Amino acid sequence: MSRRRSTRRRPLLLAVIAALVALLGLGATAVAGEDPKAAPDFRAPFPCGQSWTYSHHSAEVRRALDFVRNDGETAGAPVLASAAGTATRHVEDGGAGNYIVIDHGDGWQTYYFHLDAFSVDDGAQVAQGQQIGTTGATGNVTGAHQHYEQLLNGEGQDITIAGTPLPYPPEYGQESLTSDNGCG
Repeated sequence: MSRRRSTRRRPLLLAVIAALVALLGLGATAVAGEDPKAAPDFRAPFPCGQSWTYSHHSAEVRRALDFVRNDGETAGAPVLASAAGTATRHVEDGGAGNYIVIDHGDGWQTYYFHLDAFSVDDGAQVAQGQQIGTTGATGNVTGAHQHYEQLLNGEGQDITIAGTPLPYPPEYGQESLTSDNGCG
């Protein structure tokens, strides 16, 4: 008999819990602890007016794009913060080389690999458009380029610049991007 009572009360208990959740404004995302935030207004990681071609290598498992300059020398070119945040410096000799990670808050980060040199201190607060390093060929590379990534909660995201998602071409020369970062 006690078994029947608990079976009859279960729907009532679930209804009461659902009503309390609704009354308190606790949706499924709040209960799960997830609150997706809008991405920062990311800009190209190179100076205003410069044009760079880019590609995504098929062997690359990360949602990354590699940029090389169309209108000048790639090696030594400034690398700019695509959004404001806190920059940390890293070195990985066999892979990413010298690189910067910028934490933009709300789970968003950007990665800038293969830098020739760092232009900011570890832990520095950086502004959008601020130079954080120079383009290089450190780590496991065949030539100078900017390897760029956008991540949300540690997961690579499709790269969006100035609100526009970029395609992932397999070769350089198929797509180009002209920067408006730091224009004014």
